[in-house]
Amino acid sequence: MSKNLFEKLNEYLANQQVMYIKLHNLHWYVKGRSFFTLHAKLEELYDQTAQIMDEVAERLLALGGSPVASLKKALALTSVKELEDVPISSDETINSLISDVEYWIRDTKEIVKLAEDNDDGATADQFNGYLAEYQKLLWMLKSYIS
Repeated sequence: MSKNLFEKLNEYLANQQVMYIKLHNLHWYVKGRSFFTLHAKLEELYDQTAQIMDEVAERLLALGGSPVASLKKALALTSVKELEDVPISSDETINSLISDVEYWIRDTKEIVKLAEDNDDGATADQFNGYLAEYQKLLWMLKSYIS
């Protein structure tokens, strides 16, 4: 397996780890008319993110890699922008999520391409599954804010 794919999988894992915390931040600090809807959706998203983190780490291990497993390393690798611990409006929450999900889609497509380039159909399939979920989520978020 290419070192490049291992590195990209670890960056992806680090992004998911930091996003897990960011989703909690949004869950705790969202304010406004859509609080109840967003509060529940954000909990669903951080639960989904926890599952993805586990699956990505296990995939790395199955391929002979070493998943990033410390916050220090995750913060060094991540490209996710953290939020301050302050209230955030419902609209700002949705816009933040849209931006993050658009990034997840780009990031996931890169993994699929790298996996395919390395004849790793199982990893490509795994990440194509994530891609379909992220694309659906993006459509729903954009529909919600329209």
